Amino acid sequence: MKNRNFLILLAILLVAGGTLFFLPNDEKKIRRNLASLADYCSSSREEGSIETLKKAALSAKLCSNPCRIQVKSFNINRDFNKKDISDHILMMKKMLANTRFDFHDTVIDFPDDDRAEIMTTLRLEGKTKDNRFTDAYEMNITVTKSEGDWFFSSFTVVEFIEQ
Repeated sequence: MKNRNFLILLAILLVAGGTLFFLPNDEKKIRRNLASLADYCSSSREEGSIETLKKAALSAKLCSNPCRIQVKSFNINRDFNKKDISDHILMMKKMLANTRFDFHDTVIDFPDDDRAEIMTTLRLEGKTKDNRFTDAYEMNITVTKSEGDWFFSSFTVVEFIEQ
C-alpha cells in the first residue's frame, strides 16, 4: 500500500513538473511572437494574395490597439490601429516582394509583470529586380501583457546618426 501511494505521489509530481517545464514562460512567448511577426512580414514572389492578406492580418493581431510606431528619419511618431498596421504591412510586402525579416541579438527585460522591453536587431534580406540587399535596424520594442497574451505596443527604430 505504501509503495502504491508513493508511486501515485511520484506520478503526480512528475506530471506537475513536466507541465511546468514544457509550458512556455513569458520570454518564450515573446520570442515566439517575434518569430511569428518576422515570418508574417516576410514575403516571397510565390506568395498568393490570400496568403499575403492573411499574414498582414495575423501581424496586426500581435499588436496592441493602438500601437505606437516611431521612426525619426521618416518623421513617424504616432499611434496606429490594427487596420493601419495591416494596411502598412500589405504595402510593405508589395514594395519588398522578395524579402525576409529576422530578429537577431534579442535581449528581453521585464521591468513589470505585465510589460517587457526588447532590444533587438531587425535584419532584412531581399532581392530587387537588379540587386540583393541586406539592411539592419536596431529596434526597441515594448510588449504588454493582457489576459495572458503578449502584444507589441510600441516599435522604435534607434537612430544612430542624426542629420
